[in-house]
Amino acid sequence: MKKFPVMPCKKHIVVFLLSLFTISLNTYPQDLPANSGMPGYPAATVPHTEVRSFYSNILDQEMILYIKLPGDYNKDTTRIYPCWYGTDANLAFPLVANMLGLFDVPVTVEPQIVLVGIAYKIRDMADWGAWRTRDLTPTNNPAADNYWSGVFSKVSGRQVEVRTGGAEIFYECIAKEVIPFVELNYRVSPNGRAIGGYSFGGLFSLYVLFRHPEMFSLYFAGSPSIRYNNGILYTYEKEYDSFHNDLNATLFMSAGGLEDTAMVNNMYRMESLLKSRNYPGFNVTTQVFPGETHQTCVPAAFMRAFEVLYKK
Repeated sequence: MKKFPVMPCKKHIVVFLLSLFTISLNTYPQDLPANSGMPGYPAATVPHTEVRSFYSNILDQEMILYIKLPGDYNKDTTRIYPCWYGTDANLAFPLVANMLGLFDVPVTVEPQIVLVGIAYKIRDMADWGAWRTRDLTPTNNPAADNYWSGVFSKVSGRQVEVRTGGAEIFYECIAKEVIPFVELNYRVSPNGRAIGGYSFGGLFSLYVLFRHPEMFSLYFAGSPSIRYNNGILYTYEKEYDSFHNDLNATLFMSAGGLEDTAMVNNMYRMESLLKSRNYPGFNVTTQVFPGETHQTCVPAAFMRAFEVLYKK
C-alpha cells in the first residue's frame, strides 16, 4: 500500500441509504477477488482511473483516493487541468467518473477535468455510512448519532457507532493531506478547485463555502441537508457575512421535485439569502428536477452541476 505524508427528511434519507446496501458496487478490488467465484472473468474497471491508498494522520485511518484522468491526460504532458474533489466516493465515484467520460468521446468537450474521489477503506457499507455521517456533518448531534447508529447496525447485523460533527477535521484532511498530494503528483491547477457532494455531502460543501471559502472556487451541493441540527448552516452564513464583503465562488444547488417540501424550501431560502448579500464575486444557481426523488435525482444533479460550473 502506498502512503504519503501529511501534508433531508429522515424517511427519504433512510430509503436512500438502505438502497445503497443493495447495490453491488465493488469499488474496492482488494476486498473482492477479481474472479468472485467465476474464474476467467476479470473485474470491470472505470477507464482512465487510478487508485491511491494513504494513511490519514488527521483522521487516524486508512483512506482511498479514486482518481479519474481525462482521456488525453498522457498525450500532452504539459497541460494543466482543473480538479474536482468529490465526497462519498465509495458509492458515487463510478457514476460520476463515467459521467465525465461522456465528455471525452466521441468529441471532447472542454474543459477536461481531473476527478478526485475521497473514499474510506471499509469492511462494508455500514462503515461508509458511519464515517460519512461523522465527516460530513459540522456539529455533534446526539439524537442523530443514536438514530444513524440504529440504522446502520440494523442493516449490517453488527453494532455500528456513529458520532456526528467531524466536518472540520475532515476538511483538514482534504486541505492538508489530499490536495497537497494531488497537486504534487498530478497536473492539476490550484486555481478553480471544485468540491461537490450530495445530501450530507451537499451539507459539507456549504460548510466549506462559509468556513473556508479560500480553498475552492466552485461548489456543488446536491439535495443539501440544510436543515441539519436546526439549520446550523444559516448561523455559519450569517457569521460569514458579518466579517466579509465578498465571496469569490460559484455555487450550484439542486433538489428533486418529489423530495419533501423542507428540502426544496431550504434550498430556495439559502439561495435568496445569499443573493441578498450582493457579494460582487459570487454567483449561485439552483435547479429543482420535477418528478425526481432524493435517490433518482443524483445523476441529473451531477450532470447539471458540470454544465453550470464548467459550461459543459
